[in-house]
Amino acid sequence: MTLFLSTAFCLTLFALNSIFCRAALVIWGMEPLQYTAVRGLSAAAMLALLCAVHLVRGQKGEGSVWKQAWKQSSWPGALFLFLYMISFSLAYKNIPSAAGTLIINISVQFGMMGWGMSHGLRLTKRQTAGLALASAGLLALLSPGLTAPPLGASLLMVVTGLAWAGYSLCGRKASSASLATAGNFFRASLAALAAGAAALALEEAAQPEAYACALAAGALASALGYILWYVIVPRYSLTGASVIQLSVPLITAALAVIFLAEPVTLRLALCSVPILGGICLALLSGHSRQEKD
Repeated sequence: MTLFLSTAFCLTLFALNSIFCRAALVIWGMEPLQYTAVRGLSAAAMLALLCAVHLVRGQKGEGSVWKQAWKQSSWPGALFLFLYMISFSLAYKNIPSAAGTLIINISVQFGMMGWGMSHGLRLTKRQTAGLALASAGLLALLSPGLTAPPLGASLLMVVTGLAWAGYSLCGRKASSASLATAGNFFRASLAALAAGAAALALEEAAQPEAYACALAAGALASALGYILWYVIVPRYSLTGASVIQLSVPLITAALAVIFLAEPVTLRLALCSVPILGGICLALLSGHSRQEKD
């Protein structure tokens, strides 16, 4: 029960990233550069606090936790992380929460598998069928129509998903995911400071509620959510950890209806079935094969 509740709380934090962003940008009038800066800096500050109180711990004999966090991270990882945050903010200016999360999910899988194929990975028939099914669902979602999400924002969400895939791949060699996360946010805070400086020159100040949303997104939904996930994920198999993340778009859709009054359109409901089903098929096939090997 403890694992179930912890997992549910963690996945809800992931979903709240979309809710906080949409609320700040659409309801409270915040601009993307401001939001990205506050989110990135508050996440770095929270992770620094977690390091200071030893909730994020380093290996004994390897130096200070700060030095280890910096060593576990990388500049490419930090750049991918910042690209993810800025494209996320830009996209959510014009796309509903659930649709955005759905596009991110499929884009991450395409990015990861695309990288694998470029490095000699051969897809199984089930993986190919799963990606084809998910692609068909995505094309149906984005096809012209009254309820289709805006194409420009959708493409930015694709960039968001690909950036997250790149960030994940950069962290493959890290021995501590928590330390690598902290270090990458510390590095990315330099870009967040630059975004904040640009926001002061180019954007108008937002309402206080918007800053509260951005702070919560950084400190809670991002920093705390990611660290909690890395505590939980060893309790699951590779397949289980990947598949349960597919619930995030569904949680996001439910929260968007409750807090943002965003309707779940028939197109979104119908297209989510092949998208999530196709991703699940590809993940189950690939991970079951890896675990068997």
